[in-house]
This record gives sequence, structure tokens and C-alpha cells, in this order.
Amino acid sequence: MHDPDARPYQPIEAYGLISNCHGCALVARDGSIDWACLERFDAPPVFSRLLDRRRGGFFALSPEGPFESARLYLPGTNILETTFTCATGAATVHDVMLAPESGRALPCLVRLVSGVSGEVPMRAVYRPLAGFSETFPVLVPVPGGAGAEGLPDLIADLPIAIEGSDAVARFTITHGGEQAFALYPGGAGDRESLRPRALMETARRAWTGWSAGAAYDGPLSHQLLRSALTLKALTYAPSGAIVAAATTSLPEEIGGIRNWDYRFCWIRDACLSFYVLKKFGMVAEAEAFFRFVCTLAERDEGGLRPLYAIAGETDLTEHEAAHFEGWRGSAPVRYGNEAAEQHQSDAYGQVLDLLHMYRSLGGAIPEAMERQAIRLADFAAAHWHEKDAGLWEPRKPEEHYLHAAIMNWVAVDRAVRLFGERPHWCEARDAIVARVNGEGVHRDGYYPQYIGGDDPDAALLIAPMVGFPVDEAVFARTVEVVIDRLGHGPLVYRYRNDDGLPGHEGTFLICAFWLVDALAWLGRTEEAQTRFDALRALQNDLGLYAEEVAEDRTFLGNFPQAFSHLAFIHSALVLDLAAQGGRAAVAGTYADRTLRETRWRRVPWIVPPAGTSG
Repeated sequence: MHDPDARPYQPIEAYGLISNCHGCALVARDGSIDWACLERFDAPPVFSRLLDRRRGGFFALSPEGPFESARLYLPGTNILETTFTCATGAATVHDVMLAPESGRALPCLVRLVSGVSGEVPMRAVYRPLAGFSETFPVLVPVPGGAGAEGLPDLIADLPIAIEGSDAVARFTITHGGEQAFALYPGGAGDRESLRPRALMETARRAWTGWSAGAAYDGPLSHQLLRSALTLKALTYAPSGAIVAAATTSLPEEIGGIRNWDYRFCWIRDACLSFYVLKKFGMVAEAEAFFRFVCTLAERDEGGLRPLYAIAGETDLTEHEAAHFEGWRGSAPVRYGNEAAEQHQSDAYGQVLDLLHMYRSLGGAIPEAMERQAIRLADFAAAHWHEKDAGLWEPRKPEEHYLHAAIMNWVAVDRAVRLFGERPHWCEARDAIVARVNGEGVHRDGYYPQYIGGDDPDAALLIAPMVGFPVDEAVFARTVEVVIDRLGHGPLVYRYRNDDGLPGHEGTFLICAFWLVDALAWLGRTEEAQTRFDALRALQNDLGLYAEEVAEDRTFLGNFPQAFSHLAFIHSALVLDLAAQGGRAAVAGTYADRTLRETRWRRVPWIVPPAGTSG
């Protein structure tokens, strides 16, 4: 007899993402949905077997007997197609999430089974769980299916039996036949007739219409579009916020405690997403995020937090689900993130840089945002020399991080460009350059993680990409130290020194892409291209990246990770610039590079200057 509890944990790379830009789900290669937060990315999960193979909920759909599977996304969409082949035939499953519509009782998720050849005995097992509850709910019959209080109803047009904590359907799909399953949010009211093909086609048209807006049409357009679609899938449509990842608590080390909740909007991550979405031509999402930041700025006049909940909430109190064992025994499982209480001064530079790019592309900065930007620049000018928690959120005392100093320089530099020279901004800008290129340089001629330290930090690789006037010889030496002490083939650790936490972590994909960018800036384009190609080969079969990669090339960390996908797009566009314009085309700020067209990419203007095409 089939025992779902005997199924082992699946590799992180075995999952695909589906989304409706409200919530999302992860579908394993064997057809099981093991993670889903259906109504909001940061909501309590409905399916959580990803984090505990016995205590977590799931929705499995696959052939009864042995099978092989292959999968892909429908072109230009986030609709997942999995083809199952077994001894008696073949069938496909299309998984699609549908955005809610006012006045219509639409399902939030549809699974459509289609017969391809022969006949295939299939089984569907629905076992939901409310968040991280310790007990499974009592399932009861509902019209057309099964459900439980406070959880989605499973609806189908075939018999569904309740077997303990499971709702189970067994059926045979034949060539040309179809069978659909739909999840309706609790309390959805009357349901219209389920029309899975029509619903899927509506979703397909919406995705492909969005994809048609890409500003890049070069040799890597298909792969870059997949990363752009992933960033779109991680965008919360009601607010414009972009979450760092779809999951919580996937570990940075198997069996370790470095398990964090990434289902929130880090200002830093989302600003970088804004850059690449704009460069790639996805104007609506970039505009929505810009409005989100403006709203926060108008509301939070006293400062800026490093991260927010996806509708702008600030209470992200960190909790642990102590009874969950974690993916492959990696406890604790956390929800909420106490990093929201840290002071991370690099966020000021990210926001000012975003405004600079926005205006460079023809956008008008709202008055409230301008006031907040001036406040942030004033704060950076007054406090840049103070210690902070750093980019990587270590759980240890604050330091004088060079990355923070560089991003404070960005804050005052962009303020000067946006609002004109003010003495205290100019003084701070010059003082930061003098300190970074003076006492900030290690005695061995490279930029260390923090002043007085010895250890390298891959975050320093971004310095010339934000236009900071690095000492080129020192930066070149920094690149060599990073390769020597943080590198592993094409992969790069973010740092290797103590961070106040036990255990270790995998290599950080965004750092590996930052190294590609740094090499391109140094004019070492052949080396940069070789590294980029090796990183491109690390995607899973669906073109997705996690946060980290172990030295054996398996995925670690939350998945899929916005940081990794935005870095992939950015490095590809940097290499495109370098190939067609040389080293000079890579120089400058994010805004400078965005305004440089190539054979393959047009400028995605917000308001085109007179005499240009939009």
C-alpha cells in the first residue's frame, strides 16, 4: 500500500515554483505540492511537507505505479507542466495558480491532468495543515469534494474519499481524457462550474502578455526571461513588494541552525530587483515597487527598516515551530525575522540609488519621497562613520563595515546628483572615499570586510558597480583575495570568518555573479564570461536558482531566491555591455548602464526624452 510518510525529503532543486503574485506553491518533480502559502507569500502555509515529511501538509498527484517524469514551464509563463511516463502510458499535469478577481469565486490553484497515451492509473492525496499546527484537521465532505475549517476546499468532478487525515481520489486517465482538481479558499461561497482549460488559458495569456514587454532580445533571452518571470512570481501584486524568496527555513547547512524566513521584502533586495526589472523592460513591476517604497517613506519619516512585511507591516517577530524537524533535520523552523530590528545603513544608499535611476529614466519623484530622501542623505552624512549590523546580518557586535561605508557614499553622492550640492553631503562623500581608500585598505593591499579586519567579504565586489571611486590596484587585489580565499571553482562564499552563529553555510550565488561583474569592470571579460557560463549551468531543469549552492553543486537555502535571479540577469546584461562597448560601457552607476543601449537591449524609459522612441 502506498505510504506517503515513507517518502524521503526531496532535493531543493527538485522543486518548481508556481505563483499568482499573491501567494505561491512549490511542486516537486514527483507531482507533490510540498509548500504553499496561497493567499499571501508570508501567510501560514497550507502545505508544509517541505519542512517536515511526516507532520507537514501536502497535495500529491502522480501515477499509482513506478514512473519517470519530465517538466517545463509553458513558454513565457509560470504555468508548470509535468509529464509522467509509466509502463502503460503517459499523462501530463498542468499546475497553475489564479489571481483572485472581485466578485468571482475562482479557485486559487488548479491541477489539470491530461491523458497523452495509453492509460495511466493516477492517485491524488490531499492532506492540508493549518500553518504549523501540531495536529491535522478533521476533513469533511463538501459539495464536490472535501475540506476542513479554515483551509481550502478540494473540488473535483469525481469521487473523493476521506481516509483519516487524507482526502484521496483514484482514477485512470486515458488518451485524450482530462481530470481537474481545484483548491478554493475557505468560505469562497458558491462556485461556478470549473472550466480548467479556460482558466488555464486566461492565466497563460496574462503571463505571455507580460513577458512580451521584455526590453532584451539577445541570445540568452529565454533564460533571462525565466529569471524575470521568477522575480515577477515573487512580487506581491497588491503592494508591489518583492519577497526575497518563496520559503522559510530551508537551511544554509544541512542539519544546521541557519534557517531563516525570507518571505518578506528587504529594501536592499527589492531595490536591486527594481534595477534589473527596469533594465529588462518590466516597467509595471518596477513602478509598483517604487510606489511601495514611496508609501513607506511617507509613513516612516523617522527612518527606514531593512525589511518589511509584504503589505508594509513592521511586526516581524521571530517564532519557532519547535515540533517541526526541518528539511532533512535542519531545525529550527522559523517564521518571522528579527533582522527587521537591526540597523543596516546600506539601505539608505539603495533607496537613493533607486531614486537616481528612476529620475534618470524620466520619472518624477513625489514630494514626500523627495523629503524622505533628503532626510536619509542627511542621516547618512551625519552617521556614516558609525558601526552597523552589516549587509549579511551576523548575530554579533556591530563593526565599521566597508560595504556600509560605500553604500553611505552612494546615499550622499546620489543626493548631490538629485538635489544639488550641499556642503555636509559633499564633505561626507569626500571623507568616505578618503577613509575607504585610506585606513580601509588592508596592509596587504586589499579591501577587508571591516576596518581593522583581515577577512575578505564578497560584498566589496559591488563597489565599482555603484560608481564608487575605488583604488583600481586595491580593487584588483581584492578580487584576487576573494577568488583565493572565498572561491570554489565558479562559486563564491560571501565570507568565511566568524559571524556569531555555529556551523557553516554554502556558497552564495549572488556573490559569484558579483565576481563576474567585477571581472568585467576590470576588463577581464573572457574570465568573467567563463565564470558566468559555469554559473548558468547550475540552474535546475526549470531554470531556477536557490540562495546558495553546496560545493557538490546541490542547492541550499531558501528557494527560489530573488537575489540569485536578479544577479543572473544583471551579469548577463553587464557582459552584453562589455561585449559591445568594452570596459567603458560597464563603468558608472546602475543608472548609467541602464541608459546604454546595445544591439540586444533598448532603454526602458519611464518618460522618454523629446526626440526618442518609448
